[in-house]
Amino acid sequence: MTNEFWTLLKSQPGVGILIIDEDGLVLYCNPQAQQIYYGNDFNPVGKTIEEIEGKEFAAERMPVIRQVIATRKPVLIRHIRGGKWTEAMIWPMEPVPERKSRIISVTRQGLETSEPGVAYRVVDSSLVDLGPLDVLTPRELEVLCLVGHGVPLKAIAAELDVAQRTVERYRSDISRKLGVNSIAEIARLVQLAGLEVTHADMPRLTRWQGEESP
Repeated sequence: MTNEFWTLLKSQPGVGILIIDEDGLVLYCNPQAQQIYYGNDFNPVGKTIEEIEGKEFAAERMPVIRQVIATRKPVLIRHIRGGKWTEAMIWPMEPVPERKSRIISVTRQGLETSEPGVAYRVVDSSLVDLGPLDVLTPRELEVLCLVGHGVPLKAIAAELDVAQRTVERYRSDISRKLGVNSIAEIARLVQLAGLEVTHADMPRLTRWQGEESP
C-alpha cells in the first residue's frame, strides 16, 4: 500500500479504518472508526477486541478475522452500530516475515453501502449496538420497527397479539423516550438503523465508554 493511497484512504470522510492482528490486537484506528465504534474519544489501539467489546463479540468476530487471514478472501460484516446500519469490509493485508498476520477493516455507515454487483461472503452479526435506541424494551423496539415500516397500528396489534390501545401506549412511550413525535421521524430512525423486527430479540452490546481507572 503506497503512502499516498494510505493517506487518502484513512482520511476519507465517514470511512472508518481499523488494523487488527491475528490475535485481535488493535494496531491502528482512525478518528472516523473511533466515532463509528465508540462514539467518543476512546482510542482502542493497544487493546484486544475481547478487552474492548467483551467475550461474546470476540467469539463472533475473531473467527471471521482468522478466516480472512487464512483464505486471503475478504468478508463483509453487516451490523447495527450506534443505532446506525454499518458495513465493515475485512481485507487481508500482505504478510510480512516474522510479523503476525493482519487485516484491515474498512467501515462505512448507511443503507446500501456495499458495492452493487460485487459478490463477497456476507456475515450478519447476531449482536446489536442500538445507540440511542437502547433505551427501548424489546417490545418497544418491535413496535418502533413496525411503525417505521408503515404498518398500521391495528395490524401491529394483530401481529403482536395485543390490544390496539396497548400498541398506542407503546408508541407513546417510544415518542417520550426518543423525543420523536411523527411517523416520519420514527421511519427515519428505523431506516438509519436498517432495523428489522428480528433485531429486537438480539443480544445488545454496551458501547465502550473509555473510562480509565484512577
